[in-house]
Formats: sequence, C-alpha cells, structure tokens
Amino acid sequence: MKKFFGKPGRWFPGIIIFLLALVVIYMIAFRSSVKKMTSADTAGLTEDVFAVRDKYVNMYLIRDGSDFIAIDAGIKPGTIKDEIKKLDIDPERVKAVFLTHTDTDHAGGLSVFKRATVWLHEDEEQMINGETGRALWIGNKIDVTDYRLLDEKVVRIGGVRIEPVPTPGHTTGLTCYRVNDIYLFTGDAVSLENGVISLFPKYINKNARRAHRSVENISGLEGVQYIFTGHHGYSADYPSAAGGYK
Repeated sequence: MKKFFGKPGRWFPGIIIFLLALVVIYMIAFRSSVKKMTSADTAGLTEDVFAVRDKYVNMYLIRDGSDFIAIDAGIKPGTIKDEIKKLDIDPERVKAVFLTHTDTDHAGGLSVFKRATVWLHEDEEQMINGETGRALWIGNKIDVTDYRLLDEKVVRIGGVRIEPVPTPGHTTGLTCYRVNDIYLFTGDAVSLENGVISLFPKYINKNARRAHRSVENISGLEGVQYIFTGHHGYSADYPSAAGGYK
C-alpha cells in the first residue's frame, strides 16, 4: 500500500484527469462531425435500393425478388423497425446482412433481422473477439454470435452478386461492397462532400494513413454507377465522385 501511495501513486489522479480530458475533447469533436453528416432520408433510391435512416447514419436494403439484402444495420432496433415500416418492407424478408464494419452505429440494429445471415470480413472479426480495441483496449460488440466471415471472394445470394472490397483504416477490417457491378456501398470508408468522396477526420479513423491508402481500392471501378455512403447520402455519378478525390 505504501508503494502504491508513494511517488508512483501521486501520478494516478493526474493520469485519470488526463484520460477524462481526452474523452471530453473526443466527444466534442465527434459531435461536431455528426452535425456535418448528411444521411439520406428513408426512401427508395433506385428501383432496387432503399435507404433506411437512423439518426445520422444510413443502412441500405437491396431488393432480390420478394426478399432483401441489407448493408449494415443502423443504430437502434426500434428506429430501424419504424423506418423500414415506412417502406412497407417486412424485416423477416431480409435474408442477409453484410456489415461494412462493427461500430455500434452500423451494427446496433442487427436483432431486427432475425432470419438473416450476418456477414463480415475476416479482418473485422478481431474488433469483436477481444484481439483489437476500437478505442484504447475497448473493442466492439455485435448482437449475434453466429456469423460468417468473408475474404475477397464474390458471394452470390439469390440474384444478387456481392463483391467485398477491403478498405481498412476506419476499422481494421472495414469492407465496401460492390453489388451487381453497378452499386458501391462504402460504410465509413469515405464521406461525400459536394458530390466528391473525401475522408473522415483522422481522429475518427483507427488508422488514418491506411484509410487514405484504401481509397485506391474503391477508385476507378469500371462499371460502377452509384456510390452509397454511411453518413453522407449517395451519388448517382460514381465516376465524378471518385474522380474528384485528391
């Protein structure tokens, strides 16, 4: 006890105050970033793609006949249920959820889709199994224990072709999805500013340099027409959005 309250112990209150100050600064900066987010309202965006809005984030539904595939799952189950009801879509018709990553604002509503198979990239699993922390040592959690892991191989579900495009940086295994060749869903890999893709602030990305390098993986994708982001809506002009990035 004397050793703890001796000279080393004198640093303990200062360390706690420093950590609390960092948390406060981060929260203020995060709220500032949220105010700049421009997620799309819940609506049909194309003949077979629907946006579902939960506060400042979008998840998306892709129609496959009478069924649907989800990209991400929003924040709160209650909000997701209410918003999907506006589209006259039964959540039980969602047969698969592809997570771009496991942050709470993209995976919090998973429990809504009780019949869906959940997919995430194999490099993202470490964010939820305790191997890698999202912030310091604190990791992510998702509301399912049964999920499937992706690599770079194309997955076909019904009539939908889903191509994982790894874009690590925001999280260790963040993955974009190219769907049916013409749609690109980016999660938090990029934002959209004035119709051009951009990066999130460095403090939001786990590895800002890697996030910057990852943009190359989703630039110049031949045949892509639409780009759908997690927090900044979408563009029907992918070539201009990707071509304007610096």
